[in-house]
Amino acid sequence: MSQLIDTTRRRTNWVAFGIVLALLVAFPFVVPRPQFWVVSVGLRSLWLGIVAMSLIWLAKTTGMLSLGQLTFWGVSGYTVAILSTTGDLHYGLSLPLAVLAGTAVGFLVALICVRTQGVYFLMLTLAVSQLGYFLVLQAASLTGGFEGIGGIRRPELFGLSFDDRNVLYFFALAAAVGCYLLCRYVARTPFGLALEGVRDSPERMRALGYNVYWYRVAAFTFSSFLASVSGVLALFYHGRITPGAVDMVRSVDVLIVSVLGGIGSIAGAFLGSTGLTILQNFAQHPAIPVRRLTLTGVVFVVVLLFFPGGIVGLTDQARRAWSRFRRRDGDPSGDREEEGSGRETAATGSATTRG
Repeated sequence: MSQLIDTTRRRTNWVAFGIVLALLVAFPFVVPRPQFWVVSVGLRSLWLGIVAMSLIWLAKTTGMLSLGQLTFWGVSGYTVAILSTTGDLHYGLSLPLAVLAGTAVGFLVALICVRTQGVYFLMLTLAVSQLGYFLVLQAASLTGGFEGIGGIRRPELFGLSFDDRNVLYFFALAAAVGCYLLCRYVARTPFGLALEGVRDSPERMRALGYNVYWYRVAAFTFSSFLASVSGVLALFYHGRITPGAVDMVRSVDVLIVSVLGGIGSIAGAFLGSTGLTILQNFAQHPAIPVRRLTLTGVVFVVVLLFFPGGIVGLTDQARRAWSRFRRRDGDPSGDREEEGSGRETAATGSATTRG
């Protein structure tokens, strides 16, 4: 029975994925004010969603919550900026080198950080993030210091320039879809299943002969690869990179996106990034009295207190609330619905864990 539920849910998920993808493809051609909706909302949501997805994937599969993802994001962005402005290296080489550099730094950080867990791991990755920020400031001859590196020429792909907002949008969309499918694929492989075992019971996995340490290192390195891809996209989005892009506030933004979308769902990364992007854009309106950061903090607290499952979990939360409401009215079907919802949620969690 549970297998039938899993199969049905997977088919439903793929149909929903196809519909959402079709809507995203049509998005630049149907929205008014495309400079705002495509660039300020669409593009920013995509690259911010990818870096948040790297955090969610790591937390979901290994239980490790990292605040250092923007470090690898910044390494890839600065690498492209330095190579393209001072080295005049072709993007065909600088882009793979940038992603490789971000991933390599992630590997080195993982060698140290994954030896700890829980709040110690969180604080270590936060320290790495701050270390990266101050290194960027101090290496001014290479990184430009406070001013950063500007004047980044956007590349061309098959004769199509990234200066065209639609070209850059579809490139970012392709990267986001590719990273999303890659995360789902990795989670289904024996490596992904072993990571779940490491997350749930590392002692048992050690007893079975698995090297828990190196599995964690590999998972952390994979998540840094995702963050590095996002760093390249963000560089082309801004056309420049500064230390402000990798400071603590931006790291917290990534955490807020993950919580807002739902830290138990990979797709929640893009829902959260879209929600935060729209919120921060409209929070700049003069009619809104509170500052942008204040409003973002209020939303973060509200989500933590009342919507722990984020945007993705709203449906299940509403269903459980409706079942409790009917049970108070003496309707016995409310109990059955809540039990069914609980079983379905458990099945969903199982399917999500496997997929």
